[in-house]
Amino acid sequence: MKTNFSLLFYLKKPKNYNEGPIPVYLRITVNGKRAETTTSRTCEPTQWNSNAGRLKGTKESVRAFNAYLDTLQAMVYAAHESLTTQKVVITADRWDLQPAMQIH
Repeated sequence: MKTNFSLLFYLKKPKNYNEGPIPVYLRITVNGKRAETTTSRTCEPTQWNSNAGRLKGTKESVRAFNAYLDTLQAMVYAAHESLTTQKVVITADRWDLQPAMQIH
């Protein structure tokens, strides 16, 4: 069964936000249904490239941050591939994202 699947990293401003770092979230959309979780990372809004879903820059700290996001993305795609291979029906509710967020 074919599913429409997408993954997005984005900043989610908390209520009453004034300034400072903002949490980075991961959103998985499957057939129009969303599931989201925090990546346990924050960044300054001025450093975020929303089109790429990554931090801007070339410093080592930026590279490490983006590598962390790349690792999360690879884990989600691997889980999607595994579920597809097993012919499991994939839904947004099926994603248990919290264990995947335990990498450091």
